Amino acid sequence: MKKTLFVILMFMITFNFSCPIMVRAETQYSPATTPTEASTEPSVGIKVVDVFLVRPPCAVGSIISTAVYLAICIPAFIIGVDEPAAQYLVEAPWRFTSYRYIGEFNHYKDEQPIMGVWEF
Repeated sequence: MKKTLFVILMFMITFNFSCPIMVRAETQYSPATTPTEASTEPSVGIKVVDVFLVRPPCAVGSIISTAVYLAICIPAFIIGVDEPAAQYLVEAPWRFTSYRYIGEFNHYKDEQPIMGVWEF
């Protein structure tokens, strides 16, 4: 029991330290957002909820969805739906897990939407 708890705790600590940092290098404003909308930063409570309650299950879900994609990639390639399957099962979960700022659920570091960033 202690060994399992230790492994889970080490995974959580490693995951939390590998998450993106909270500081933004530069803020680029899109025409749809004004500087006041883009400069509002999430509260500390939202950031804590994101780091401890949202990202760990998202990481587990991303790992599971990637494993599912690896299991179905050959039949999906034969059918011709491998690119959309990769976007839905690999790209989107990992972008939501690790490519966004802490506490912001719809703002990604590269200012791109969740889907269709990488062209295959």
